[in-house]
Amino acid sequence: MLRRTTLDRPLELLLTTRARQALDLAEQEARALRLARVTADHLLKGLARLGEGVAVMALSGLGRDLTVTRAQETGADLDHVVEQARREAAGLGHRYIGTEHLLLGLLHEESMAAALGVDLPRTRAQVIRVLQGKAR
Repeated sequence: MLRRTTLDRPLELLLTTRARQALDLAEQEARALRLARVTADHLLKGLARLGEGVAVMALSGLGRDLTVTRAQETGADLDHVVEQARREAAGLGHRYIGTEHLLLGLLHEESMAAALGVDLPRTRAQVIRVLQGKAR
């Protein structure tokens, strides 16, 4: 039942404050470039600009730094990434979408995983460690 709730609720009701900020920063990135479409590339930059949250902590624990990542522009669809984030949240039994879920959604795009030098299963495990307070 929990999964259904997370998958069916409106996105606006699921986003944490930081996740909303990351998406707002992604939109600002696209606007600054005078682009009509916000992409996953902009979300990655938005998470980097935010510089805090579970996503940043998880990547840091894996020895990665979003602020120095230079992703090749992929044009990956943001809506697809957000839908994957929603599914990741549901899969983890969460009733919210945080920066960690946005990160995991991004990693469903192979080009993003390659740019960050991490893979989805390892990052998911690190996210869980961070959330449980067991991150190294």
